[in-house]
Amino acid sequence: MARVNSCCNDHLNFAMQGKKMDYFVDCFKPVLTLLFVVAFAFYGCSSRETITEKNFVGKWQSSKLVTPVYLYANGDWEIKLDDGAILQYGVWQYKDKKIIWSFKQIDSHILHDVNPVLSATPQEFRVQENDRSITIFKRLDQI
Repeated sequence: MARVNSCCNDHLNFAMQGKKMDYFVDCFKPVLTLLFVVAFAFYGCSSRETITEKNFVGKWQSSKLVTPVYLYANGDWEIKLDDGAILQYGVWQYKDKKIIWSFKQIDSHILHDVNPVLSATPQEFRVQENDRSITIFKRLDQI
């Protein structure tokens, strides 16, 4: 009889431990879910590629121009015809999530056009112009 009671007590203790574990899981399920979501968010953010000036180097077609725009790794940019004639040129840089276009006007004044980069992929980037319009650049070629 003592043996049966001992066996029953073992099962009862095991069942009670299971209930305690269920209570523990139920209490901490929201916390565990939150930790999982936060960990997944950090993992997703860390796998994104950081945008650098290298992402913009290439030959691009602007949604506002017919002539391609060339962005060079040395910081120069050109609006250049297929025959090599240069219509406009200057320097550019990517800084603080903005492209800064600098160029000299006919009267020798240097202007700086600062455009926030709204999105960038290997094949396209979008900038916001000073008038709040959006210009889309589609990659034509690597240079």
